[in-house]
Amino acid sequence: MKRLFAALVAAIAASASGAEPPAADPSAQIIRMERAWGECFVTGVPGPAKDFIADDFVGITSRGVRYEKPQALQDIAEAKGRFKSMVVGDVSVRVYGDAAVARGTDSWEMTDGTKGAALWTDTWIRRNGTWQIVAAQDTPKPK
Repeated sequence: MKRLFAALVAAIAASASGAEPPAADPSAQIIRMERAWGECFVTGVPGPAKDFIADDFVGITSRGVRYEKPQALQDIAEAKGRFKSMVVGDVSVRVYGDAAVARGTDSWEMTDGTKGAALWTDTWIRRNGTWQIVAAQDTPKPK
């Protein structure tokens, strides 16, 4: 009963402050956002990625190219019609308070039949009750 009351008080306090209530399972929330980011490449619509990619985000592509949030969103928009599928799989998340590290794999198929796969590590930070990705590193998956 005390846990339920504490959770209710935390949710009310977060609501009053304008922040989201703490997720019962941050790992599940981050995995959901990782999958949504992959789906953005298939649709070509940045959608929720605009909100969960932090303004100070930095990333390294599987080709060793640095990029930031504006380029990430542009890459999504330019992907429209190019990806047949993007599958995010084997995701694991370790949460360290208001920080988390997600690692996983993804595989894709382009509309021209080209296929690829990568291993990745993403760093997430919870700011004002909201998880945002602040760093990403992709590596080609060995064949």
